[in-house]
Formats: sequence, C-alpha cells, structure tokens
Amino acid sequence: MRIAEIGEFGLISKIATLIDEKGDRQSTARRDLLLGIGDDAAAWKSPGGIELITTDILVEGVHFDFSYTGWHDLGWKAIAINISDISSMGGKPQYALVSLALPGRREVGDILEMYAGMLDLANACGIAIAGGNISASEKVVINITLTGLAGREMMTRSSARPGEQVAVFGYPGLSAAGRKVLSQFISTDADALQLFKKAHLHPNPAFTAGPLLAGLGVKTAIDISDGLISDLTHICEASHLSATLRLDDLPVHPSLTRYFGRESVKMVLAGGEDYELLITAGRDVMEHVSQSLNPPPVIIGEITDGTPGSISLLDGAGNPVHIDFSGWDHYKHPD
Repeated sequence: MRIAEIGEFGLISKIATLIDEKGDRQSTARRDLLLGIGDDAAAWKSPGGIELITTDILVEGVHFDFSYTGWHDLGWKAIAINISDISSMGGKPQYALVSLALPGRREVGDILEMYAGMLDLANACGIAIAGGNISASEKVVINITLTGLAGREMMTRSSARPGEQVAVFGYPGLSAAGRKVLSQFISTDADALQLFKKAHLHPNPAFTAGPLLAGLGVKTAIDISDGLISDLTHICEASHLSATLRLDDLPVHPSLTRYFGRESVKMVLAGGEDYELLITAGRDVMEHVSQSLNPPPVIIGEITDGTPGSISLLDGAGNPVHIDFSGWDHYKHPD
C-alpha cells in the first residue's frame, strides 16, 4: 500500500495507532501526556500548567514558491503557522526551535533575511527562538517546533456538543486567492493585490485570541490550515458528530467575490492556509465571545447529531447544496 493510496490523514491515523499500541504506557512522560497525535498541538501536564508543543514544516515546491515568495515573508509565515496551532489550543506561545535543510548554493544573506522575518513575528508575540539544527538538502525545508503554555483549560477538537454554534474568525479564502493571483499572474487592483498577498505570504495569527477564548468558556477550536470544511470535518470526526453550514452566512470578502465570482465560495470552504480560528460553543458562550472580541466571529452553522465527520451545506432557503471539493491533503494533490 502506497502513501498516495491512503492520503495524509490515513497515514497519520496508522502512525497514531502504532504509537498507541506499541508505546510505553507506564513511562512518566506517557502518564503526563494529555493529548498526543490528532489535535493542533500535543499537551502534557507540568507544574506550571498545561504545556503545549506543535511542529510544522514548509517544503520548497510544495508549500512555497520562490518565484513570488520572499525570504522575509517565508520566515514570518514559518513562525505564524505554528503560532496559529498553539492559539487554537488556548495557549500562549513560548519557545521555538528552527530546523533547516538548505542547499549549499543559497546565499547566507537570504537565510539571515528569513530569520529576520521569524524574529519580527516572534518578538511581537513574546517568543524566544531557542535553537535548532541545519542540514544539507537539494531544496529549502523549514521545520519549526513551538512550545506554548495554556492555563487550566485548553481547547481541543474532540469537545464539540450537539446544538453548539459553529463560528469562524476573519475571511477564509483570501490566502487561496493570494496563491492564485501570484502563481497565475491574475490582474487585480492594487488594494486587492495587497490584501491577497498579505493573506497568503504574511498571515497574522491572533496569538492572544486563544487564551481569551478558552477563558470565556470555549472548549472546541481548530485553526484553518487545510480548509474550513476539512478542518470542521476534523472537529466532527474527533467529537463523533456532524455539522450543518449555511452558505449565505459565510464571511466572503467583497474582493474575493469581485475577482473570483462563484468560485469564491469554494475558496472560502476549501482554500486552506488561512490560519484563522474555527470554534464551536453554546449560544451563551458564543454571545460572550462576540461581545469580547473585535471583530467578533461569524456564526455559520451548528453542530448536529449524525454520521461522524459529515458536513451538510444549506442554501438561503434551507435546501441542501452539493459542492464538489475537498480540503488539502498532501498526498491527494499531486504536482
């Protein structure tokens, strides 16, 4: 069986099963582990609270293209995508380790410019870059490991309950627009180009939102990296529930509609790499969230009983809608 036959998430499932079956259940580290594979970050108990750790990798030609990606933006994004994972767990980011695989032909100045991008965001979020590793490679590969600290409560994928509202922050789909505009040389006005480029190359994760949401009573969250539908599916699968989304309630940015028309809804639902938070909560908690955060999240649907992982789409009249798409899977999107 090849990896391409089962896909990224099928492979993750098999690895998680093997670790669960063969790992030493009696070790102190295993006993203190609260969450392992299957959420946006791992978590374990410590005297200071709940420790979090996450890791993400960026590979040249898979996650970024130097024809339109600068080194400073690359460094910024490498840190940003990990901050988003820590925030989605309700944590505050702390320490980063940076592992690089680099071709010898690359300029030292470019690597330092990439680190400058990392440091600009790390400094703004109170993150210390504590070390890392460098190896030779044919392509540029960046792997960041980021730790975080949550309070007494953290948010997970597996805590959704029937009847909870589903809400999303920001404007999903803008990163996908940026990727299309930059890679396909689509002409836009200057403001739209800046909006799309910033969303794709220079995401700005709300690093303070996670702890605030957890403190307000939100139990369930995920960051939108694979696509809104795909990541909501992750929540529903982990919580053994389903969900209903109302297409008319989706936050679609006017510039997305202007330049991509009917395709804009697909981009909102499946574009990926938005690094916005998707949450579920009861009505009272969601009302507190809406009053406490500016801008507030947009309520787009509900969690329901049903086939785990099933997502139903409804139009403005409440009629079922079928859209042929899926979120990102590294092994189901061949080059």
